[in-house]
Amino acid sequence: MPHLNCLRSMNNFITIALASLIIAGCSKKENQLFDKLSPDESKVTFVNQLDESKNISILDYLYYYNGGGVALGDINNDGLVDIYFTSNQGKNKLYLNKGANKFEDISIKAGVEGESDWNTGSIMADVNGDGYLDIYVCAVVGIHGFEGHNELYINNKDNTFTESAAEYGLDLDNFSTSAAFLDYDNDGDLDMYLLNHAVHSEASYGKADIRNKRSYETGDKLFRNDNGHFVDVSEKSGIFGGANGYGLGIAVSDFNLDGHPDIYICNDFHEDDYYYLNNGDGTFTESMKNYFGHTSRFSMGVDAADINHDGFPDLMTLDMLPEDETALKSSAGDDNPQMLKYRTEKLGYHYQYTRNMLQINQAGKHFTESALLSGVAATDWSWSTLFADYDQDGEQDIFVCNGIPKRPNDLDYIKYYSNSNIKTKLNSTKLIDKQALKKMPSANVPNYVFQGSKDLQFKNRSNDWIENDSIISNGGAYADLDNDGDLDIVTNNLNSVASIYINKTNEKANYLKVKLRFGAKNTFGIGAKVISYVKGQKQFKDIQTTRGFQSSSEPIAHFGYGKITQVDSVQIIWPDKTYQTLKKVKTNQTLTVRPNKNRKIFNYANLHPSVLPIFKKSATNLGIDFIHQENDFVDFTSQKLIPYQRSDRGPATVIGDINNDGKSDIFFGGAQGKQAAIYLQNGKMPA
Repeated sequence: MPHLNCLRSMNNFITIALASLIIAGCSKKENQLFDKLSPDESKVTFVNQLDESKNISILDYLYYYNGGGVALGDINNDGLVDIYFTSNQGKNKLYLNKGANKFEDISIKAGVEGESDWNTGSIMADVNGDGYLDIYVCAVVGIHGFEGHNELYINNKDNTFTESAAEYGLDLDNFSTSAAFLDYDNDGDLDMYLLNHAVHSEASYGKADIRNKRSYETGDKLFRNDNGHFVDVSEKSGIFGGANGYGLGIAVSDFNLDGHPDIYICNDFHEDDYYYLNNGDGTFTESMKNYFGHTSRFSMGVDAADINHDGFPDLMTLDMLPEDETALKSSAGDDNPQMLKYRTEKLGYHYQYTRNMLQINQAGKHFTESALLSGVAATDWSWSTLFADYDQDGEQDIFVCNGIPKRPNDLDYIKYYSNSNIKTKLNSTKLIDKQALKKMPSANVPNYVFQGSKDLQFKNRSNDWIENDSIISNGGAYADLDNDGDLDIVTNNLNSVASIYINKTNEKANYLKVKLRFGAKNTFGIGAKVISYVKGQKQFKDIQTTRGFQSSSEPIAHFGYGKITQVDSVQIIWPDKTYQTLKKVKTNQTLTVRPNKNRKIFNYANLHPSVLPIFKKSATNLGIDFIHQENDFVDFTSQKLIPYQRSDRGPATVIGDINNDGKSDIFFGGAQGKQAAIYLQNGKMPA
């Protein structure tokens, strides 16, 4: 009997445990914001498969694992968003949306599979201004035997395309990562910025002014659209094109709200990111050091959106800082203090650190970085970041694509590779490649998703909003695939079937989608701003498609409103700097807006806050001419564990009445070996 009671107790325990697991599983599924479609459901079977038999690896090509892109857009204007994937070594694929989350592979009959050996980014844009989306595909050409060129597929309006890159002047054979179509000169048509990447060579190392000497293969390029033919205007427009341009990410937005699109470029390795401010005369001024205190070091994907409701686009750039302690301690990270000092003071580079950066736009005047404070600094080996209001509560959330098959920055691998005997063998034979690759651990880490809030704090919702499958996702884009109002996500995965995440917010929160039809040669209104006002809160959207990493999203403005059923007003500022306002707009609908005939010129000064300064600098500096000269000392040399330097805090300053005359005097302390200074007040302070 005791044994029987034990069995009964065990059975009861198992029953309760199973019930708990079932309840937990159901609960988790109910809490998930996204359902991941299976290939059987969606009929999307695309895999960006790397073929090891082709005798190339990350040991030969440093961007071997960067994957491919995904472009989302309605290619046949039937109201359903279609999907285009690029494949590094295989054929590109186009899937036609048939409704009900079913897709049809029309790649062969559409003529868009591609002929290049190594494809990267893919962008949808109406290049010829006929109202139909075309597809531009980037390729890496001229290295490791890769042949081909960037391809431009012009839409024939019948679900087929004609490759026409040469006709348009866009058949480039560079080391291309991605591209963005924008009207940088405000002449009404779409121009193109081509993002290229460098490879390690003697030419790519040295002082920062390498960027001033143009390199055909690696340098970025800006093309002006002259009546349907694209002309390279890079040099005269102020665009860098050096051998150290490791371009991985591009974001286009009007960051200073002057009516002209600006450009942010993410560069890998030692090269700075570029912040190109549009001068409004066909030229740009690179202004990184003037506007950013520091940036990501290995900058990869990037996106721009207004996350704090002030109407100015903010930025997020991705890097490779692991959240996992083991991966963190076993990976190479930031430069040591001496190298950072040498790079910034001697070579002319800016301050860079190995982590994600969340740059908060301060009214177009400068950016304040808050990733650590906001909880989004560490997402591991990350590629694409996408801002959007996925749960439609009125706050911007963040989706991050993640993972790499092998970590080349692993310290054990670096130690192994640094051995002179191993280097000799690697250079002389391929037989030891497999041994070297085995030394690299994998980084199959999950994708991340963060829920936004009103105070720049983001909550990690990766465990309950999406499926935790630890696939390797590179390119990512968003669109409303099923036309239910919320935004779905598609990722291009390495060595795995592409992922389609269907958003289940549905009727839980209200939304508004705005599609623009600008006409002329910029039919989808690229560069337009859409601003929503509800109960004193502003939501700002900049219509751009190139986002994340090697990818482009649906050309719409999407807003979430929670339980709000009516928007006070929606203001549309068109690319030609005219505007119109829609009032008392009902939520839960898709608006297709065309310019009205009575629209007026918009004054961009109205978007800038009018703030009077609290302090005013004295014209004479009150006679104080003290200049602090810091001594050259690095605390970390003797204090290995000190969290930050104490020796570069600047001069000690004390204000007090030194001579008892009733007036405040100033004492400035000097650095080691430098004299201190005392300034006695000898007159009346200005009012």
